[in-house]
Amino acid sequence: MDTQTRYPRRVPRPRWTPPDDEVAARINEVVERYKRWHQAEAEYKALLAEVADPDKDNAPIAHLADRLGVERKTVYRHLGKPMK
Repeated sequence: MDTQTRYPRRVPRPRWTPPDDEVAARINEVVERYKRWHQAEAEYKALLAEVADPDKDNAPIAHLADRLGVERKTVYRHLGKPMK
């Protein structure tokens, strides 16, 4: 028993490929920058955790937030901690 539907049958499309080398190069640049961005973010968070470590008597969160130009809750979020 085939159920009738008013929607057209889905047809798979062929996988998209860049039309020329210039577009492919721009896509590769975007991918490379995305990877570098994630690497830089990981390095930033590691340094932030080191500088904000309360056991080592380092900088307070309020000072870091002021220097970064963000709110304290943003620094806590970057550290993966609940705001105190």
